[in-house]
Amino acid sequence: MSVKESVKAILYGSENLSPTQEKARKAFMYLCSGGLTTVVNFASFAIFDKLVNAHVNVNIFGWDMDLMVMLNQLIAWLLAVLTAYITNRIFVFRSKGNVLRELLSFGAARVASFLVIELGILYLQLAISDKVFGCPQETILGYIGSFAFTCLYLNKLLNSVIIVFANYFMSKIMVFRKDDCVDLSKAKDDPAQEIEQEALAVSGNGDEEHAG
Repeated sequence: MSVKESVKAILYGSENLSPTQEKARKAFMYLCSGGLTTVVNFASFAIFDKLVNAHVNVNIFGWDMDLMVMLNQLIAWLLAVLTAYITNRIFVFRSKGNVLRELLSFGAARVASFLVIELGILYLQLAISDKVFGCPQETILGYIGSFAFTCLYLNKLLNSVIIVFANYFMSKIMVFRKDDCVDLSKAKDDPAQEIEQEALAVSGNGDEEHAG
């Protein structure tokens, strides 16, 4: 295959790929999708944090929480969900299913992961980081150019990695139906189709001999 055909096969799949290669392609494209989603999530989170300096602190069970972090997470999550759905539908699962149904299911799955992982686990990470490791969220760990990389960003980054893996399994189970997903390699290697093709070939040869 040419370079153009190879790139197209990686992005969208190809009949020239074996089932094993197709699985590897899906895994690679999901990692790319997850990487892009993580970038969108993290970048929007950092931009909001730098542009909005307000803090709304509340005390819950003796633990100070900044509600602006929650709002920031929500905005980053919405942008990340839209990015994830588009890339998953087109490049990973190659779904032909109903967009509205999938988007609603995708959103519902992401709401669950958002509440449990992106909010619950993130705040747990921040609490452990502060109380156990003595690293409050505003602690500066280093600089990337003029960008101050704080403990908040480290925990956000670790949280994003967790969410990538969790979301894949939920998408596969809850959102993209197997019957709606195009699998070119499966079609090529389907034994039923091979038998049907052989039967047609034999039938065709028989017709030719009869005609002769």
